[in-house]
Amino acid sequence: MSESPAPVPAPRRRALTIARRTVSEFVGHVIVEPVREGRLRDVGWPLGLRPIVVVAVVGYIVAAALVLFSGPLRELVPLSTQPGTVMLTLPRALVWIVLALTALSATLAASGALHARPWFRWVMTGFVVSVMLFTSVPDQEAIPVARILTVAACVGLVVFVALRGGREFRWWEFVVIAGLVWGPLTVTAAVMSAVNRLAGYDFVPLLLSLMLSALGQLAIPAGLAAGAAIASFTVSLALWAAKVVRSVIGATAVYVVLALVALWRTADVVLAAGGFLEPDGVRSLAGAALLLTLVALSWVALARIRPHRGVPSAQGMVDAVDGLALVVAALTTTSLVATPLLVLAQVALGFGAPQEVAAALLLVADALTGTTVVFVVRAVGAVVLIVLAVVQARRGRRTLPELMAAVGIAGALIAAAVLFDFPLLWGPDALAAVGAVLALAVLVVALVRRRLTGARATSVLVALLMSALFAYREIVTDPIAFLLGFAGGAVVLFGFVWAFLTENGVANDDSPGYPRPARVQLVLANGVFAITVLAFLALARDPNASVSLGDLAEFGAQAYGDPLVASGLLLALWAAVRGREVDDVPEDDDSFQPADASQS
Repeated sequence: MSESPAPVPAPRRRALTIARRTVSEFVGHVIVEPVREGRLRDVGWPLGLRPIVVVAVVGYIVAAALVLFSGPLRELVPLSTQPGTVMLTLPRALVWIVLALTALSATLAASGALHARPWFRWVMTGFVVSVMLFTSVPDQEAIPVARILTVAACVGLVVFVALRGGREFRWWEFVVIAGLVWGPLTVTAAVMSAVNRLAGYDFVPLLLSLMLSALGQLAIPAGLAAGAAIASFTVSLALWAAKVVRSVIGATAVYVVLALVALWRTADVVLAAGGFLEPDGVRSLAGAALLLTLVALSWVALARIRPHRGVPSAQGMVDAVDGLALVVAALTTTSLVATPLLVLAQVALGFGAPQEVAAALLLVADALTGTTVVFVVRAVGAVVLIVLAVVQARRGRRTLPELMAAVGIAGALIAAAVLFDFPLLWGPDALAAVGAVLALAVLVVALVRRRLTGARATSVLVALLMSALFAYREIVTDPIAFLLGFAGGAVVLFGFVWAFLTENGVANDDSPGYPRPARVQLVLANGVFAITVLAFLALARDPNASVSLGDLAEFGAQAYGDPLVASGLLLALWAAVRGREVDDVPEDDDSFQPADASQS
């Protein structure tokens, strides 16, 4: 007769229950809730939209896998080498996959725009037509089969858009547009491969390189916005780690964890002090202090303007920063205008237009991408963002105006540093160090005055964790970087995937001008194209690529991620000074009035 297993002791069972609940709540708040709120929802989708979404999602997963395993794939798959000004090497067997993903994104964009507002529909159609003509430019044969077929397909696309534009969604529209886009591209690749094979050129990798070198600039807004993902994840981790410890384990655990983290950050600050005593370090610390001061002063001004009193929400800022970063990046990226002009110039040259036309287009495109113009536009965007923050505050809204002001101030400081050599520009490590010092100062004062309540300890813990996780932010991306084998790509991949999972909520809305099927296809087109460009860069490993998403993500982290971290630090420190838990709004305090959903 077998013996029954010994019962688990009550203390151990309680510890396991608490541990399970802690992990469950933490993961739920940090990962599950953002994905649940920001994912695409199959609600009210018309017949046939679901298979299109499945195709797009499968394409996205394939592109992400190409990025993630680009290093091993370059070693295992034979490379196609194309001599030129820069040696281009691509895994030959994967070229058609990347080309198909590029065509898929163009199809989704044209199909989604079919039911959007007329101006957007025709702008998108014109751009897709120009890209199709651009891919057929290399066909210079006596009987240019690829050009003839491409021109016919472009005419067919224009006629189809004129006939179906603005009508109700039908699934076969995607199929028709896919045929019009993919057919000429396939024929061009086949014809030119047959012609150039005798000359020793493999034309398909060259065609892919020509396309994505020209169109890759369109992924700049997504690359910039990807830089904010690490910061938003860091702030969310710190916020919910402290809150879950207090709510699930108890106040005693908060004090224990706070003591450990305080010792950790004290040691970090002491060890890093030597580097900050150098001239560059001093300027970086001064820049971080200036950023925090200006953001705090702007919030005071917004509070005076706002009709109702209250404080912004740290979690609300985390939820809003990725979308705000993408919108601001898109509206202040001059290459979104320069790239279509560049494509049109190449089409004009290839189809025999006067050279003066192409030269004028290239001149304008070159001017738009100059450093001075780029940062003047970003400076104007920063000022506009601050003005919009004031307008939103006057309407009684909270959280978003404070975030807009922080991002606007950061953008203005960055533009001043580039345009006028303004010396006080912060670094992420300096921002983390200043945040840690301020949090430790609040902790010391609270201990001396014997006012370290559980709520105050939780807020100090949030600030310290925020500074610590931000200082060691590479922990999130290092495992990805190990697989990728090249710098910068890990942050971009993390940002792209996180945005794809959590920032598609806008596609769940509906409006006459932009119905739900159009929104779904357009957000999928943006996501698939951005990660396809990253897949091409990861597979090609071209150091002279026309767009470096890794560098863009680094700039985006400073322009959009650092203001979020600064805002989170200020909110946690202010809550600690007032003896409250960050993002905790007591019902008996008339100075905290909850905003309704529309204001949030």
